Amino acid sequence: MNEQPGVVFRESRLGHLAMATLPVSLLFLAASVPAAPVAAQRDSTSPADVTLSLVVGVERDGSVTEEWVDVLGVFHSEAELPAMLEDRHPLTDDEAAWVALIRSHEGTWSSAVDSLRVPFGSVAPPPRVLVVMGNVGGQDGFAPSDTTIAFDVRRLAKLYGGAAEASNANRIDRFFAHEFTHLLHKAWRKEHPIDLVTPLDRALWECLKEGVGNYRSLSARWVTPRGDLTTRARETLDRLQIVFVERLAALEHASDEDAEALLEGLSMGPFTEKWGALTVALWLAQEARGEDILLKRWIDAGPSGILTLAGKYLPEELEARMPRPRR
Repeated sequence: MNEQPGVVFRESRLGHLAMATLPVSLLFLAASVPAAPVAAQRDSTSPADVTLSLVVGVERDGSVTEEWVDVLGVFHSEAELPAMLEDRHPLTDDEAAWVALIRSHEGTWSSAVDSLRVPFGSVAPPPRVLVVMGNVGGQDGFAPSDTTIAFDVRRLAKLYGGAAEASNANRIDRFFAHEFTHLLHKAWRKEHPIDLVTPLDRALWECLKEGVGNYRSLSARWVTPRGDLTTRARETLDRLQIVFVERLAALEHASDEDAEALLEGLSMGPFTEKWGALTVALWLAQEARGEDILLKRWIDAGPSGILTLAGKYLPEELEARMPRPRR
């Protein structure tokens, strides 16, 4: 049995990487998104100055830290927490291996921040980002606040096997890219207030936010190095686009009570079934083809831009059934 670590707090400075070294340091993005973006694609903004702090939210005796309790608030109410935490336990060997893998990629993530900012232009990331690792009650990766990324290492081990498997080194980089993109989108929304009044408004925002995040999750199984969709991606897109149109058409006239069922599966559940997030991610991959700056127009368009984007890629018979963009 490996020694069980308690709370670990480490810091690194992000954003002070020499431009000449950036393409090498971003190899993890090259394996997950076609033609990984380089710093030259960024808007004319200064390099990000971000402090990344890594914390293990599990004590040696298996109790959870205050940091992990805080991140669980996104999934569990205060009343639900005691029952959920009955499953707390010391890190297993498999879970500790995932913690070690995450720690070992700190430098790679540090190098990626400026590149991940490309589609958001001058929007500044939070100056301090906390990365919390726990082993009870969470999701494989999630962003519970404007400044926090969290990983449930038990779920990572359960869903993706041992941390030492070759595919998981790239996978954890894609997960970080996905969640850091959510932090950037949260910062973008503070600078671009939007009203999400109707169920359709909220669905379109979720499609945009999760679509951009899942764009960062795409591996070589979905997009080729040239930016083309693979056969698997095209077959999945053909299937999901039908659901996408059906749900959005229904949400245009849905009550708040009916919306919950219609929104199911938009961004949660098996990756291949995310009718909103994956559909938009694959459209964005075709828009970018490795030039992430080309995504800025779709981020700046906000939720309503999803309707315009859909009009570019949906077959005519499906596009005709879509809600019309409001003036």
